[in-house]
Amino acid sequence: MQRYALFTGSCQSLPAIQYLQQSGKLACVVLIDAQPTADLIQLHNWLQQSGIQTLTYNHKSDEDLLAQLDLLAVNRGLIYMFRHKVRPTLIKYFAGHLVNIHPSPLPEYKGPFPLYWQLRNGEDTTALTLHQVTELIDSGNVATDVEIEIHPFDTMSCVQYKVSQALAKLIAKYSQLDEEQAVVWRKQEGSGSKIAPQIEQQQLIVNWHKQTGKQIVDMARAGNVDAGCALFQFRQEPFQLLQASIVGSALTGVQAGMIVEVDRLNGLVVKTIDGVLRLDVIGTQQGVFDGYRFAVLFGLDAGLSLVQRDF
Repeated sequence: MQRYALFTGSCQSLPAIQYLQQSGKLACVVLIDAQPTADLIQLHNWLQQSGIQTLTYNHKSDEDLLAQLDLLAVNRGLIYMFRHKVRPTLIKYFAGHLVNIHPSPLPEYKGPFPLYWQLRNGEDTTALTLHQVTELIDSGNVATDVEIEIHPFDTMSCVQYKVSQALAKLIAKYSQLDEEQAVVWRKQEGSGSKIAPQIEQQQLIVNWHKQTGKQIVDMARAGNVDAGCALFQFRQEPFQLLQASIVGSALTGVQAGMIVEVDRLNGLVVKTIDGVLRLDVIGTQQGVFDGYRFAVLFGLDAGLSLVQRDF
């Protein structure tokens, strides 16, 4: 009988927890050992209210955790949204039955921020990939995956919701194969040339002289509205670009980053290296505004440049 321990630290794993609980396969949920966040507190409260057994991952030793897993007769491990690298002792305990779910078509986009970088790079599909856990992160053999469409208007929250809803389908597929002893493990194929590293502050700044209009559009939606918001500066003050749209223009002889129009109907329009871009939604310390209202309130007008030497 399959008895799962689900390792997680986010409410985004709730569809997986609910599926395993309803199918009678959930033994416990192992929570990350980290500073409480609103997400983690909400998850913990939900688990308590649902009467689900919870354990805590000790970042120093696996000894106590392994003893508790033994008492609960756990024989399967599933990891999703878990911010710890598991140690070899835990991998060995599950004897090949510890798997991780990674939201990318592995080996592409290995790393801690796969969805952000897929959105930022303008991918039109992603995948939930279930693979064996090894000491080398995101590199184990793959059992199964589920493809997910990314709409051109999707933000991070949109894609996270789609991924979350696909969790149960993926786990059910794997669980059935496991019960039938029909799991076929395959090596990850491809170059894995696209990566998903930690986001650095400098990578969030719009570079008007190097980025195309589409790159800026994708950058804005990837960070809308998250810690990874795209940033631009005007008069030494940073602002968040939450949404932008490419508008057709044959405009030439104007430097990238120059404001070419401020209009109630057309909004705030800026030159890029390959065309023009409308800044649709902008976040400030005073609130969130459309481009036109932002321009009026902060004194932007045609002919001014958004390019700053120092950010």
